[in-house]
Amino acid sequence: MKNRAVDSYIDEFKIYLHQLSEKEQQDVIEFYQEYMIDADLTTSESIINELGTPKHLARKVLADYSIKMSENNYQNVNDGQITSNERFSKNLKMIGLVILALMASPVAIIIAIILIPLILLFIGLIVFMVLLFLFLVAMSVVGGIGAIFMGLSVIFQSFGTTIFYVGAGLMILGVDFFLIPIIIALFKWFFSVVVIFFRWLGKKLLHGRKTPMKGEKDNA
Repeated sequence: MKNRAVDSYIDEFKIYLHQLSEKEQQDVIEFYQEYMIDADLTTSESIINELGTPKHLARKVLADYSIKMSENNYQNVNDGQITSNERFSKNLKMIGLVILALMASPVAIIIAIILIPLILLFIGLIVFMVLLFLFLVAMSVVGGIGAIFMGLSVIFQSFGTTIFYVGAGLMILGVDFFLIPIIIALFKWFFSVVVIFFRWLGKKLLHGRKTPMKGEKDNA
């Protein structure tokens, strides 16, 4: 039997699910339609009291899907053929969706308001330090190349001076090219830790409240 409140809620809810595939949208919509029927949610007020607004529920659903995709390392995207940059972008998007979902949850919003700014501040400091280090490395690369050219410019006047400057320049470049991969690896490791943390935070807070999520019923 059709219910105008349910249909209206679902119609608005579907608008915010455009990031999901048609099949995923259909699965989610069927799940919540069945849930509303089973829970005897027949009015707009009762639906919103139980599930939140369509926009808030959609944020939670998108965050939940994004977390699951991230946990699977996006193997279901293009048959697992995904570049590192695309994976980085999707994980960054997942973090954003988790933050939006937490801000939409009345229970989690207090924790999110306190915790997320601190996390973002910490991440910002790390990024600043990395960028500062990369800037210093870039300057030292320029200095190393400059030292080599300076040494070569006096090769006919003082061979010893040439050896000194060229040697110093090569040593600087060697240290730089040794450090750059290490810093990049450390940055990737740090970002992976942040991703894991937001997965945990999203699952802990989004699944730790009354709003049902697709998959919870199946796993029960």
